[in-house]
Amino acid sequence: MSTDAGNGQARRLPPAERRAQLARAALAVAAQQGYANLSLDAVAERAGVTRNLLYHYFPRGRLDVFLAALELAGDELTSDFSVNPDQPAAERLAANMLRYLEHAASPTDVWLVARHATAAAEPEIAALHNRYRDAIVAGIAQNHFGTPDPPPLALVALRAFVDYYTTAMDEWRDSGIDRQTVLEVLQSTLVATVAAVREHMPADVTARAKG
Repeated sequence: MSTDAGNGQARRLPPAERRAQLARAALAVAAQQGYANLSLDAVAERAGVTRNLLYHYFPRGRLDVFLAALELAGDELTSDFSVNPDQPAAERLAANMLRYLEHAASPTDVWLVARHATAAAEPEIAALHNRYRDAIVAGIAQNHFGTPDPPPLALVALRAFVDYYTTAMDEWRDSGIDRQTVLEVLQSTLVATVAAVREHMPADVTARAKG
């Protein structure tokens, strides 16, 4: 049995709710500490539970706790990516980029955990991070090539663009450059990347990818 932080009263939660609560606590702590320095005691204290309970839900300790935090971050970053064909392409592009800029500007816990994941040497963390990156790539590909599963050249270029975009956001945050300017530059960069890929795609693929 665990206690809620701040009131000292024992309270049982269904397993799914408890795990979600612990993951939210992990997100906040991992945002500040990263993976290498992630303190399980800090996560347990924030959640108002014992360290033993934390291990009950995350048997491998720090790795499982960070993966849970990264899942929350990845879901938040990818869940509202617009691929609505009824919305003009330019509006979709602007809205999608603005969502990530707003996370980067704070930066939010979601953004920080996702960025910490790029520095972690653990293969499982890298694999999960890449899964979410590829979810964003699939959304961009759907909007610009008409398919979430683009040809290899497009996949390489879009993965590189996503990595470039996230790095650019970190560089921009303290630069003093206004957000509209940086958004326009990055949107133009993506449009140019897509155009360059199309120039090297077979004609039948290019025809399907117009729009």
